[in-house]
Amino acid sequence: MSDSNLAEAKVVVGLDFGTTFSGYAFAHTSKPNEILTFYDWPRPMKPYCKTLTAVYYEPGDGAVAQLKSWGFPALHEFTKDINNLQKMRAKSAVDLPEVGTYLVRFKLHLASKDSGESSATKLPKGFTVTNVIADYLREIGASIMRHLRTKYNDDLTMESVQWCVTVPSIWDDHAKKQMEVCMARAGLIGSAQSAGGSPHPLSIVLEPEAASCYCHRNMPDLHLVKGDRLLVADIGGGTTDIVVQEWISETPDDYRVKEVTYSTGGLCGGTYVDEQFNRFLFSKIQCLPRFLRKSSAFMAEIFKRWEEIKCSFGDMVTVGESFEIQLPSKLASDWEDYDSEQGNPPRPSYDELELTHTDIKEIFDPVVEQNLALIADQLSRTSNVKVIFVVGGFAGSPYLLSKIKERFIGAVEKVISPVQPGSAVCQGAVMLALNPDGITSRVARKTYGFEVCRDFRTGDPDELEYISWVGEDKKCEACFSSFVKKGDLLEVDHCVSKEFSPLHPGAKNLKFVLYSSGEMDPKYTRGPGAESKEEASFQVDISAGAHVEGRPIVKVSMYFGRSAIEVKAIGQNFGNGEVHGCQLPVEFRGDWI
Repeated sequence: MSDSNLAEAKVVVGLDFGTTFSGYAFAHTSKPNEILTFYDWPRPMKPYCKTLTAVYYEPGDGAVAQLKSWGFPALHEFTKDINNLQKMRAKSAVDLPEVGTYLVRFKLHLASKDSGESSATKLPKGFTVTNVIADYLREIGASIMRHLRTKYNDDLTMESVQWCVTVPSIWDDHAKKQMEVCMARAGLIGSAQSAGGSPHPLSIVLEPEAASCYCHRNMPDLHLVKGDRLLVADIGGGTTDIVVQEWISETPDDYRVKEVTYSTGGLCGGTYVDEQFNRFLFSKIQCLPRFLRKSSAFMAEIFKRWEEIKCSFGDMVTVGESFEIQLPSKLASDWEDYDSEQGNPPRPSYDELELTHTDIKEIFDPVVEQNLALIADQLSRTSNVKVIFVVGGFAGSPYLLSKIKERFIGAVEKVISPVQPGSAVCQGAVMLALNPDGITSRVARKTYGFEVCRDFRTGDPDELEYISWVGEDKKCEACFSSFVKKGDLLEVDHCVSKEFSPLHPGAKNLKFVLYSSGEMDPKYTRGPGAESKEEASFQVDISAGAHVEGRPIVKVSMYFGRSAIEVKAIGQNFGNGEVHGCQLPVEFRGDWI
């Protein structure tokens, strides 16, 4: 369907699909300044603008298991089923029911391995990341549509909705494209493989950029002038994204920024503090693995209490203060027996686990220090940073915020976190969708280019690894022809074009293989020492150029500065002007698909 046949979108939805929690904001295009966030989630653990990123399937292999519930109800039903199973075991029931599959943190499977060690658990047999994410998006999408019809009118259809999905800026092109695949499989956007869904192209919004826009629009006391720089630290459940932008607008009401350095980040969000707590728990209660084989239902209650402690730690908490977590009587009894068996000195009480101020600090600090290091690294790359915005789910931690202020006040004028840091990204996504010119340029995070074969240069010993012959000509293959280099400032819609011809006369096709590299000036796409990654490939039919004098010429253009890279190729001296190309990536590789 061509763009001219599309009905104009009436509602813009910003969907923040997060590691731990997910939520959305929306606005009617007739009232662009009235951006609303949804809060009325079923069975919330606490009043919050998001629901759990969790799914619970009926028992069975992932290839056949049906989704039972999602969000907060998924945790509730899973806990209820576990409790029922434990009660039946206690009664020595013969026919014990099967418990379904409860999945969380599945978003982390999309993160590049370069981002750090992931806390995502391996999916059970038959479950794939694409299908699990699509199942979750299908359910939250249906919930969004029901609410929009209630809010606006019962006749609202997908044709009226523009979907904007937020992604970490550190995600690679494969992960961004995979989100588009999942949205299509969920039936939220149309595609060549699936009918239905919104006919409007999916808008991919980078999370720290959305947060930056939100903070500016919702902090009237913030006064930025042209040339001021701001650092956005989007610290969520799984990922941390750091970006530095420069205010380039002449007026305070016109949001226009450019990226100053390439964005950085890592896997050091709030869930990694939970991982630290989990290690602490198992180190303190050494009989816990044995006990969990018999009963595991109580773990949800322990982590619920831990969540309360985590969210309050650092907020008027004195150094000598401690917290207690109540333990079930059976675990307390097992723990006492274990200490007796091992000859350990008895504890004053086995009914509760005490967490001292020092304990909690040691749980938090490894993750907090990773975030401080990322912020410090970005500040070292630039100057004149006036303010640090701290957003994302983990930004609600008083301890994290106090540590950021302690470290960087003096280096910057202000460290600010909005009242609702968890809703900054989804609201900012709607704002950017309604103001697409707000981001004027970005900095390339990688070097991009195509593999080419060129004349052999004598005197370069590295080229001996890549010798090939074309007739009597000695060539060097696997050379990296860069289009943009890491660190280049790229205007939105920035285009770089180069012309290519086949090596052999009479060739019928010309294959293009696109690579990326973390090096600024890579020489080779593969081989010893090459740190390049194949991103995409496509083939151009040049058989129509057989009659031209010389050799057919194909012009390849790459468009940068957008949230996704686009590639186009067109014959210059042959054919009928047919355009070939892609949006990265063309194809997917990896076990996580």
